[in-house]
Amino acid sequence: MPDLAVELAGLRLKNPVICGSGEAAASGPALRELVDAGAAAVVAKSANESDAARAQLASAEYVALDPAWREAADPAASGTSLLNRSGLVDVPFEEWVATLAAADAYAAERDGYVIASLIVADLDRAAGMAAELEAAGVRALELNIGAPHGGEAEPGAIETVHESERAGAVVARVRAAVRMPLLVKLTADGVDALATAAAARAAGADALVIAGRHLGFLPDPETRRPVLGTYGAVGGGWALPLSLRWVAKARERLGPDVPLVATNGVRTGADVVRCLLAGARAAEAYTVVHQGGAAALVRLVAEVERYAADHDVDRIADLVGEAADRTLTYAQAATKGGR
Repeated sequence: MPDLAVELAGLRLKNPVICGSGEAAASGPALRELVDAGAAAVVAKSANESDAARAQLASAEYVALDPAWREAADPAASGTSLLNRSGLVDVPFEEWVATLAAADAYAAERDGYVIASLIVADLDRAAGMAAELEAAGVRALELNIGAPHGGEAEPGAIETVHESERAGAVVARVRAAVRMPLLVKLTADGVDALATAAAARAAGADALVIAGRHLGFLPDPETRRPVLGTYGAVGGGWALPLSLRWVAKARERLGPDVPLVATNGVRTGADVVRCLLAGARAAEAYTVVHQGGAAALVRLVAEVERYAADHDVDRIADLVGEAADRTLTYAQAATKGGR
């Protein structure tokens, strides 16, 4: 059997499939179900201390869109995109810490991880919350500084970091509070993602997750009103090449030893392979889980394993960066015919 294991930020992952953060990972039973589906890690629903951020969850809305930007008859169908607005975990933080610690202990018995996720409102509070998670036994943290909803949320509820200096300050503060592996999720929406990636890494990020979804706007021609009534985060398979450009560029700028995780647009096992070839050591997928349940993770892992077997890949980790490291400049492509 092919070896699907990869190393990421000091963690040994049994395969390169990570379930991303979202409502599907917002309770103890849900987290255990996702762990049982075979993903190497599950990133839990994000939390912070803001009442406004938690309140947004109660009014969360989602719509699956077909390739013509109409509401999809089958949300799990190929080619659908997801437009939504959402909020953060709406339970007392102490309760959520206990839930995550229990879920991660459950995952450890199954060679997996449940990774906590924090989004900054107040930076000192975020650092304190990170320390509480570590003290409870949670083994890894994803610090999401690229949440798309920050631009439209109530001021002070969710911070989306766009400047490299601020990225460094936020990561350094949380890094000083904990010793556990720290993954930092970035945005590529209207920012120099390479600058924020470099700053986050220099400040102590063990791995970089590239990149959060885009914030979009979609009018409905029939009602002549905005879909969902407002702006929303949007993602789909179409976004994968956008994310992977930043992954490949980050590998080029920061070097092959910096662990990267690709996200936004992962729909199939072939997409997971594409992420590895672009330079990521693992791929986060969430929309397919939101639309298709835990079975989507079972399928992704099986498809990656089938790819490795069909292509005589003994170690899936050997694929990391293969395509990125062979990328030509436009001038070289013109000279060599693009091959």
